[in-house]
Amino acid sequence: MTKYKMKQPLLFALTLFLIQLIQSQNTSSTYLVRSTLGIAGSSETIVLNNKNYVVHHSIGQASAIGTFSDSNYTLRQGFIQPNLMDKVLSLSIPQSLNAVIYPNPFVESITISFSEQVTNKVEVAVFDLLGRLVFSKSYLADQKVIVPFNNLSLAEYILRVTANNKQFVKKIFKK
Repeated sequence: MTKYKMKQPLLFALTLFLIQLIQSQNTSSTYLVRSTLGIAGSSETIVLNNKNYVVHHSIGQASAIGTFSDSNYTLRQGFIQPNLMDKVLSLSIPQSLNAVIYPNPFVESITISFSEQVTNKVEVAVFDLLGRLVFSKSYLADQKVIVPFNNLSLAEYILRVTANNKQFVKKIFKK
């Protein structure tokens, strides 16, 4: 086999790799939503002229390092992953519930204290960082609710509390 014939498959593979790399860096999609879940970066939602803008930063990495999409799936490689808040938030309910949770991090339970009068039941939902529901329970209306989390593993979670047709969302840590 000549040197030329040996180099052809290598050049073809390198060309395909470069084309995929260039296409995977496309961040102009209107459907691309990213958030940073680790402690080495952050995401912030800003509302301007009735439009939501999500600003992201990650230390050492400006964006996802690879994205591939077809009609059914989107795959991303890198530290910045799809926004799990899309799975957590109820878009029809405003995020204006005045609540405080403590302690955070917690060992066995958290206390949810409301600074507004709670007039209907309190719904508590906990999601893992993949957006899967891992805990859900309703409580009677009260200004202070204690929620036991004995069955949760040591990890970071997203807590959603709904009361008075409003919601409160916060990251919680079980230690």
